[in-house]
Amino acid sequence: MTLARIVAAAALATAAAPAAAQLSNRSIALESGLSAPLRDGGPASGAVALSATAWLDGDLEALARLASRVGPRTEDRAAAGSGNPGWSGVAGLRLSLLPEPLRPQVALEIGWARVEGPSGPSDRLALGAEVGLEWFPARDLAVSARCAVRGAGTTPTLDVVLGAAAYF
Repeated sequence: MTLARIVAAAALATAAAPAAAQLSNRSIALESGLSAPLRDGGPASGAVALSATAWLDGDLEALARLASRVGPRTEDRAAAGSGNPGWSGVAGLRLSLLPEPLRPQVALEIGWARVEGPSGPSDRLALGAEVGLEWFPARDLAVSARCAVRGAGTTPTLDVVLGAAAYF
C-alpha cells in the first residue's frame, strides 16, 4: 500500500503544469522545520515562521521573517535549548538564481533574537545565511525547502525548513 501511495504522489507531482510567469511582486509564506545546534550536539527542536517578501529589482527580493521555536518545554529541554533563540525577527535580501517553476535561492538576513539562557531571556543580534529551492506547482503558489545557518551571538544553528507561499 505504501508503494502505491508513493507512485501516486510522484505521478501527481510530475503531472503538475509548469507555472505561468509570476506577475505578483509580494508573497506571504508559512514555514515549518527543524533547528539544531551545530557545535554542542544538542537536540533538534521544531520551529515555525511567518515570512514576507517583496521584489526589489529583477530577481532580488527584500524579505522579513518572524520565527519561533515550538514544542513542549521540559526541564531537560530547557537546559538543552539554553542559548538558542526562542523568538527572532530578521530582515534581509534574497536572490533567485533561475526563473520559475524551479528557483534556487540564496539569502542573507540580519535582525534580533530573544535568547533563552540560564539567567533568563536576553535580546541579541541575529545573523543568517540561507540556500533553498522554491517550486511553483501553480500560479502564485510556491512550496520550498531551505537550509540556513543562523546565529544569535551563541552557538549557530542549522535550520532545515519546509514552506508554502502565496504570491499576491
